[in-house]
Amino acid sequence: MRHSLLRLPGPVLFLAIANTAAAQSFVDFCPGGDEATQAAVVGYVTDPEAETIVPGATVAASWVQDDERQRIEVQTDIQGLYALCGLPQGTEVTLRALLGDRRGDAVPYATSAPLAQADLFILLTGEPETREEVGSLAAGGGRGQAFSSEVIRAEDLLHLPEMSVYELLRRHQLLRFDRMSTLGEVILLTSATSSLRAGRLQSVQVRINERREVDGVAAIRDLSIDEVSRIEILTRTEASARYGGDGFVGAIAITTRGR
Repeated sequence: MRHSLLRLPGPVLFLAIANTAAAQSFVDFCPGGDEATQAAVVGYVTDPEAETIVPGATVAASWVQDDERQRIEVQTDIQGLYALCGLPQGTEVTLRALLGDRRGDAVPYATSAPLAQADLFILLTGEPETREEVGSLAAGGGRGQAFSSEVIRAEDLLHLPEMSVYELLRRHQLLRFDRMSTLGEVILLTSATSSLRAGRLQSVQVRINERREVDGVAAIRDLSIDEVSRIEILTRTEASARYGGDGFVGAIAITTRGR
């Protein structure tokens, strides 16, 4: 479903709205917050191509604390304004805007002040075929474990920028994403010849908390790595041993946090 976008009459109006937000205080945006220990980030989500503000978008903040990934998210209001409260002070966080299958670039921010004024903007852009931030991590190094291992644990995801499981697995060395005219986008194992059933190419099945997803690609697009505790990429043999004949094409088994 497409989201309607509010078109700006011009930059003067947008500047006036931004100045209104900037004039507010921490307490105005976060009345229940503790200004002594917490930080807030306030800004607008905009679509640079359509020159619009974007109401109804999600803005997520992600950071590492006590060796665990933490995440807060809020929705933009009718003016495209968001206010992220409850961030820890003195912490490096990553901000990102999301709307449907569109994802903005990850924006690093240090919470050095109780309130970040409205000069912080997060721009929504169409998802490119490749992302430098993910590609550079997948190329190697300690954090490259998440892009090459058959088992990805929560600790392997700790220092990655905020991203969806789709973005993570699309760069994984053991998987190949392909677009079929009859099936849409599917996930295949690079180490196996794809099977044919009823004349159609079969994709790797996706299971989240052991429930098989009918549309695996859509399911991992909507799932953030912040919500994941374990991902297993199972070969045909491994998947068949675990799921019987249902696993003949291989499987991606995802366990979310709290399970």
